[in-house]
Amino acid sequence: MKRIREPAAIHGLFVAFGLAVAAFFPFVSLYLRARGLRPDEIGLVIAVMAAARLLANPVWGHLGDAAIGRVNALRIGTLGVAAAAGLMNVVEGAVPIAAVAFAVAAMQVAGGPNLDAIALAHLGEERMTDYGRIRAWESLSYAGACLAFGAILDARGIRWTMPIYALASLGVVAWSFTLRRDRPVRGQRHGRLGTVGAVFREAPRFWGLLVATLLVWTGFNAAWNFIALKISDEGGGPMLVGFGLALGGLVEVPVMRVSARLQAAWGLRRVFALGCLVYALGFLLWGSISDPRIVSMLAVFEGLAFGLLFTTGIVVVGRLLPQHLYATGNAITAMVGFGVGPIIGAGFGGFVYQHAGPLVLYLAASALALCGAAAAWVALSTPALARPTPVAPEVGPAAQPEPGLVP
Repeated sequence: MKRIREPAAIHGLFVAFGLAVAAFFPFVSLYLRARGLRPDEIGLVIAVMAAARLLANPVWGHLGDAAIGRVNALRIGTLGVAAAAGLMNVVEGAVPIAAVAFAVAAMQVAGGPNLDAIALAHLGEERMTDYGRIRAWESLSYAGACLAFGAILDARGIRWTMPIYALASLGVVAWSFTLRRDRPVRGQRHGRLGTVGAVFREAPRFWGLLVATLLVWTGFNAAWNFIALKISDEGGGPMLVGFGLALGGLVEVPVMRVSARLQAAWGLRRVFALGCLVYALGFLLWGSISDPRIVSMLAVFEGLAFGLLFTTGIVVVGRLLPQHLYATGNAITAMVGFGVGPIIGAGFGGFVYQHAGPLVLYLAASALALCGAAAAWVALSTPALARPTPVAPEVGPAAQPEPGLVP
């Protein structure tokens, strides 16, 4: 049997990963409420999941970079996701659900950082800014899957969220076998705290990046984790939630595909700060408007900001660190943004949503995003990150196909 070429295999893995993301994150708050949890309990479950990511992210990053390889780490973790998701419908009550959700989240974080590290290593130093062109495939599949899964859950019931997520995760594992196994760098001395310590010794400015990451993604998690509840409370349902998040995912695609040109024209620092500012405006509008259809359509701000921030953040990690630390660097930023960020943002956000209302929650989220922009402006002020970066010559269509042309 003819082996799938590496570029197509990597693009396909991002497509499969987008399906899995769409099966879980857009609908998890609706799923938890359907299981009988109140908004403050939902916030606590999301915070428990964030704590699991906080603990597990550096472990999976070290395993991918220095022990078992990134492909193996992705496979093992995603198999664990499928198994844990299959248990979610079996347990009852806030505490048992939170315990299984902890296991789901601890396994989830084996995927993203290692997948991004695989993409960066494939592109190499000269073509690193083309990461967005690859990542756009995940956004494209995410957008389509949000619509499809929203329609299915609207028709069949929200409890189908976890079985669909388990199946989508198995799809990621199956496609991962089209990739060649990578091998970690042997004989590399990482010193105290392994690859985690090596990241900060290699790039002291990484601390500043983490401050900006914490601020903006705390605001994001406070806002995004309760947007489905806001749409529902204003009279919408899973289909409207799916439509809005699909719209945001579709906007991500062109933004990510032009991210290399934006970075070339403005530099990584300006693009990162712009993403924070777009989030601040979007959160403000989400909290100020009550019509669920308009709120759903305003998810375009989330797609625009995410497309700017996520791709730029990955490239910043690639610029700051050598290749043998890519997975760990991505894992640490994910640990802060999607580990600590949800603990604070979702944990307190559920309480604020229930007792002070959505407007207060979204005003606070907007303020945090503005602070994130200011912190990024300071942290990324080195010439390598602040100055425009040249765009490498375009590669052929076999290496970077347009959406829909992957063989």
